[in-house]
Amino acid sequence: MLNFNDEKLNKLVANFIHYMVDPKHDDGNQFIEIDYKNFFHHIDSRESKSNLNIVISSHLTTADQFAKAGEIIDQYHVNKTPFTWCTITVDNNQVEKSFFEKSGLQHFETALGMLIDLATFNTPNRENPDEQFQEVTSQTTVHDVVKVVNDAFDLSLIDLAKYQSIWELNQVQKISYLTILTKNNIPVSTGNLYFEPELAIIDDIATHSNHQKQGYAKEMLIHLLNQAKQANYQTAGLVATPDGLPLYEKLGFKTQKLYFNVYTMHYSK
Repeated sequence: MLNFNDEKLNKLVANFIHYMVDPKHDDGNQFIEIDYKNFFHHIDSRESKSNLNIVISSHLTTADQFAKAGEIIDQYHVNKTPFTWCTITVDNNQVEKSFFEKSGLQHFETALGMLIDLATFNTPNRENPDEQFQEVTSQTTVHDVVKVVNDAFDLSLIDLAKYQSIWELNQVQKISYLTILTKNNIPVSTGNLYFEPELAIIDDIATHSNHQKQGYAKEMLIHLLNQAKQANYQTAGLVATPDGLPLYEKLGFKTQKLYFNVYTMHYSK
């Protein structure tokens, strides 16, 4: 639906939209509305086991877009339901910011699309006998991933229900390498590598709050990049949050003209 005139960036955005929520959509209980007139992708999880209600769009520029956006936001505002709006654009003008703020949302963060030429990446993982990367192949390790992600992140862009579905889909066809890093058998960090055509996409790097600032996120990223190289990918991509940007740049990722502005409306349940 959104086109950025670059094949790799289009794949990065399509993956972001598809896998930010439960890819099985709770067997139909998660409502998906694609508005081709206004270029809105609306995911309504109120009747599902998922926690994320979100609209993804480009810039809002027309009266119809602003009117429709107001209608959608009001659905959640009137019932005090948490809601997120994410604009994906080639500039960082944030022309919708005042509209969203007047509608009850606050700007949460600006993430960036990034790509790396894997031919330039030659960093091995550190060797530590107490640390182990364990692919998620059981219900128990799915639960471990959910616990770490839930502890590490604000859930404005994360649907915790998706990890169960990704594990189930991987039993049928290998769509990703979902893994967890343990130290002394304790889960400390998570990561995911999606196998898209011509582009490996890294996601879900999270470190439990009890183990942050000890280099585990870096170790996970290096591990996933090496996995991408072993799978014969030439390019890898990710959507970088502000906190992770310095690490990604240090390892060789290049920022692209692709901005993810996130606006949130939180209510206590």
